[in-house]
Amino acid sequence: MKRWSCFLLFSLALFFGTRSAHGAGGEMDTLLKTLVSKGILSPSEAESIAKETQTAAASEKMAAQKTPDEKGSELPGWIKNTKFKGDLRLRYESKDLEKEDHTRERARFRLRLGAETKIADTITAGFGFATAMPSTSSDRSGGDPRSGNFTLQDSFSKKNLWVDYAYARWTPVQQFSITGGKFANPFWQPSDMLISADINPEGAAIKLEGNVADNFGLFFNGGIFVLDEREKGSDPLMYALQAGFKWNITKDVFFRFAPAYYTFTQLKGNTVLEWVSGKDQGTTNTTTGTYPNKHYVYDYNVMNLGGELGFNTPFGLTAIPYLGIFGGYAHNSDPSDNTDAYLVGFALGHRDVKKFCDWSIEYTYRKMEKDAWLDVFPDSSFYSGKTNVKGHRTKLLFGLAKNTAFGFNYYNTRNIIGDKRVENIYQGDLIFKF
Repeated sequence: MKRWSCFLLFSLALFFGTRSAHGAGGEMDTLLKTLVSKGILSPSEAESIAKETQTAAASEKMAAQKTPDEKGSELPGWIKNTKFKGDLRLRYESKDLEKEDHTRERARFRLRLGAETKIADTITAGFGFATAMPSTSSDRSGGDPRSGNFTLQDSFSKKNLWVDYAYARWTPVQQFSITGGKFANPFWQPSDMLISADINPEGAAIKLEGNVADNFGLFFNGGIFVLDEREKGSDPLMYALQAGFKWNITKDVFFRFAPAYYTFTQLKGNTVLEWVSGKDQGTTNTTTGTYPNKHYVYDYNVMNLGGELGFNTPFGLTAIPYLGIFGGYAHNSDPSDNTDAYLVGFALGHRDVKKFCDWSIEYTYRKMEKDAWLDVFPDSSFYSGKTNVKGHRTKLLFGLAKNTAFGFNYYNTRNIIGDKRVENIYQGDLIFKF
């Protein structure tokens, strides 16, 4: 009998609780006090019930006040968790090769659109599209992976928009993640000496990071990437490992360092990777002959070192938000000579140009010998992305308004061996982020 009395009284408590939004709060308090005095509820239980019923009543009141349009506009959780981003770059480019009787000038643009959504507590998916010139290879239909530029040409023709990335990422804990598909380069690099910033590799990668002290963190990256698909035989693959650290020496000074190792399979003796440009670059590891009869002579086992020393407001100069000094070195152990590459440079100004009067200046000098690295990966503006090159690059950015900037790039490059004609490239950009 006592059990049924408890049930009845508890039901009445919930009933009066839902009425509290309409002025029945005093009845609710009286009922709970009665239950406590009879020993049916403890004071803490009565307090918990009072809070729960007040919350339920407030939610009911808010729902009742919504208009029909508001009730019908509720979005699924995965849509609310979706982030969209994009950017548009308008470019004028002038290219001058020494001893040629003409300068190539062209107007270009790059458009990128992307989205990322959290579809579960530990799972994120993303995809993006970008413009790119189509491959000139007769048996390939993709776009150039190391440039999103599209030249204004062909009498107002429609321009191609390609899948730039599409991936899923599992993050069971904050310090560890696994990513699969086509995604941004997961390896930290202080510059694009080895891999162009436009390249999104394809395969799978893992990331592990965490602090071992308040001012000292470790990170590890690993990946298996598919370079091409062969109808017969094994596919050429790239395996990569990187381990590094970031040391916050003071609150305004840090040092980051990371060695990496890249090794490739099914390259030596196989056809040159023409999937980038559809034409022989004429620089890296090839026998005599012409495409498609060129084959790689060497394998690639490349050790890469990268480091950066950064200063916030260096020397107390508030007019300079950041100064970074960085560099990289790479060595291919398979050939006997022409196997080294290095880069040195500095960055000055704002690390991210977001608003009016933000600015940054970056200068780099690089030298990449013929067989130090595959010539299908470096920055395509640096002597057409070839190896066997050396030279300078200067980059300027200035904020014109929120998410709007003017940029200027200057390349002065030449071959190391062979034809040493100097190539000068001037690029003026208007950049809009959204």
